[in-house]
This record gives sequence, structure tokens and C-alpha cells, in this order.
Amino acid sequence: MPIINSLHNDETTRIVCWHLTETDEELLDYLKLNPYRIMKYLTLNPKQAREYLGLRACLKVLDLDFEVYYNQKGKPYLPASRQLSISHSFDMVCIGLSQYYIGIDIEKRRTDKILNIQNKFIRPDEAEWIPEENKEEYLHVIWGIKEGLYKLNGGNLWNFLNHYKVEKFELKENSPIICWLWDENSRKKYHAYYQLIEGYYLVWVLDEESSNQ
Repeated sequence: MPIINSLHNDETTRIVCWHLTETDEELLDYLKLNPYRIMKYLTLNPKQAREYLGLRACLKVLDLDFEVYYNQKGKPYLPASRQLSISHSFDMVCIGLSQYYIGIDIEKRRTDKILNIQNKFIRPDEAEWIPEENKEEYLHVIWGIKEGLYKLNGGNLWNFLNHYKVEKFELKENSPIICWLWDENSRKKYHAYYQLIEGYYLVWVLDEESSNQ
């Protein structure tokens, strides 16, 4: 099966991605969904249905036979002690499961798009240290970090320019990157990590000061 597993796999955090190369019929045969999940699958449009099968496939790899619920802000959660984050892009679906608060983002590498939107999420003090020769890769990683911060904090509508900041870092997969979120009342530091897999940038952000254990 096209599983990309153990991207971050320790006693605190595990991330699983599923590359949706199978047909729906092959995925349904693998998953053996119960009647409730079959009915849910049948109510979705084709794109949502494949994402749902990818989500169930990731959960199966994690040995989690739970339904995924969403709070009022749209943040996913499980009826379990671990924190959950979900992301999908084109034919890739990823799940992050952690004892820490976690936000993940997966984005297909698209040079023109990321260059066109850079002014919407790159702060002037970030632009100062981004090297021109690796600019596209840095932009993808920083975008993923800010998306991860957004998801980790429950989808609060903070501004990517004013409330999110990424400190200078070197391009090194799976190494911690310091990032910040602040508003009028508080300022908080997080650690982000990234990995390039099959033309996709996977980024995950952890609040390593939090724990459900």
C-alpha cells in the first residue's frame, strides 16, 4: 500500500500520510468500512469521498477505529486523549497524532503559486533573511508553518503577517524551527518541523509545553 509512515514517530508524536493512488474500490476493499461509514462516504462528492477514504486509511495505520469529530471552529478531534490534526492536498492525506497540541499542513510544490502569494504571508523581517537561491523552498516551508499554527490554535482568524512569525532557520528536514504566535494579550513560542515527500511539503507544528499525559 502507498503509505508514507513514521515521518515523526516517537513516544509523543506520530504522523502518517497516505498517497491516494488506488481506486475507490481498492480502498473500500482495504478499509472494510462499517455501514455508518459507508453511508457517510456515499453522501460526499467525489473529491471529499476520496479524502475521507484517505483519512480512514491513515487512521487504520494508526490503529484508531474512532470517528473524527469537529468542534465549532472546525478543529478535528478524537474521543481519545491524543491531539489530532489533518491535512490534504491533491492526492495526499496526512494525519498528525500527538500528546502535544499539533497542527500539520501538506502542500503540493507549486512554484508559481507560492511566489505569487508571498506578500500575503511573508513579513518584512522574514524577507530579510530568506536567501534568493532557495527562496521557493523557504516560502513553502514558512507557509506550512503558518498554516500549522493556524490549525493548532483552532482556526482563530489571526493575520499571517501580524500574528505569526518564523525565526531564521536553515533548510534541514526534521530539525526544529522556532516560530511564534502573538496577539494583544500574549506571545507564545512553538517548534515546527518539515519534510519534503514525493513533491509535497509536509510541515508540523508542536506546542511542546503542552501535554495530555
